[in-house]
Amino acid sequence: MKERDKAINFLGLCQRAGKLVSGDEQVEQATKFGQVYVLLCASDASESAKKRYQNLSENYDIPLYTQFTREELSNAIGKARTMLGIQDRGMAKKFMSYEDGEETMN
Repeated sequence: MKERDKAINFLGLCQRAGKLVSGDEQVEQATKFGQVYVLLCASDASESAKKRYQNLSENYDIPLYTQFTREELSNAIGKARTMLGIQDRGMAKKFMSYEDGEETMN
């Protein structure tokens, strides 16, 4: 199994564990409260959404991943979503270990 597939599957695990926040407003609010350790924004999100999450990433020093499509993120968690945030430090670290070598925006 490729690292990319492992990362996508891991998002489903995060969802089932209750350690994933999803949806634009919920992710943004949780980030501002210091409850998010990794941000994910779909590669096919609007340019304004990408820019807003790039700014959040930079302002709060949180890694931002944009290599997954809206469809991939939605299928991984079983909900139609464009924005996700991992809320557990250990799970965020594990997710990032799958993505080493992949391009991030931060």
